[in-house]
Amino acid sequence: MDEFVVLAETGNYFTASDRLYLSQVTLTKHMKDLERSVGHPLLVKKGHKLELTEFGEFFLPYARRFVGLNEEFLEAKAAFERAAARQVYIAGPTEMNCDHMMNMLWDHFSRRYPQYSLSTGEFHTTLPLEDLFGMGYELVFALSETPDSDLYGCYQWATDQLVALLPTQHPLAGRDSIQLSELADAPFILFPKGNFLHQAAVRRCKAAGFTPQVDFTIHGSANLTELVASNVGVSLALKRDVYSTWDYEVVTVPLEEESTIYLNLYYQKDVPLSRAAKTFLDYAIQIHETHEKDIPYYGPEVGAVENIFFE
Repeated sequence: MDEFVVLAETGNYFTASDRLYLSQVTLTKHMKDLERSVGHPLLVKKGHKLELTEFGEFFLPYARRFVGLNEEFLEAKAAFERAAARQVYIAGPTEMNCDHMMNMLWDHFSRRYPQYSLSTGEFHTTLPLEDLFGMGYELVFALSETPDSDLYGCYQWATDQLVALLPTQHPLAGRDSIQLSELADAPFILFPKGNFLHQAAVRRCKAAGFTPQVDFTIHGSANLTELVASNVGVSLALKRDVYSTWDYEVVTVPLEEESTIYLNLYYQKDVPLSRAAKTFLDYAIQIHETHEKDIPYYGPEVGAVENIFFE
């Protein structure tokens, strides 16, 4: 039906087959099959153009309705399957030690709702939420410089602060706080380009009136902290993310500028969540609102240090 509608609109087998990603031979065969099915010829060739027969003109509006009904059915079928799904598709970033925090939440959820399973994915670079939802994820944990969203449903799940990460012998290391502009002439070590924290650090520096001189980019908080401790440069890092690297000879100095980074849980407003995903979202909010003061954080290298992700 869809192929017939396209042929009626284009009047040309070549153009129609290109639009439909079919060979002309296949398309011709399908039209002959359709004509046998309805019991009448539908198309006739006049010169280089296809025209509808009298029955083809009569049949076209019904074909369009068939196509529309099929599309409506496929959308309804997908919505039914989403609602009935027993698997939660959720993505999250690797920064901010989010993987440890999310593993804790996964564990709590799986024990509370054993009938559901989790399909999780991690992303190392900043990806548009539209792309992540397009990959099939229903829920996305993502870092942001704002606590809300105009385009998506958004729950502010955790916060952290960007701080100056300095070697202990740095002239500003003993200060209670600094202005970011005081680091304008320093070499910077940041996470790789494309990473949210790299982008956030560069944006904050530019807002302070300078473009940072980035001498090194490197993966991993421990690797970055080790370079700072070796006096290779300075960095901007998340305060709680560097707790796991506190054995290095570095200090964190608060910034006088606004430096909050948010970990938000996003979902699409106009797409109904599956029962499993809705259960997970409600549970994540419940955990945050009822246990935010008593769930410790366990870092990868140290024991329980303090209540890091809940404020």
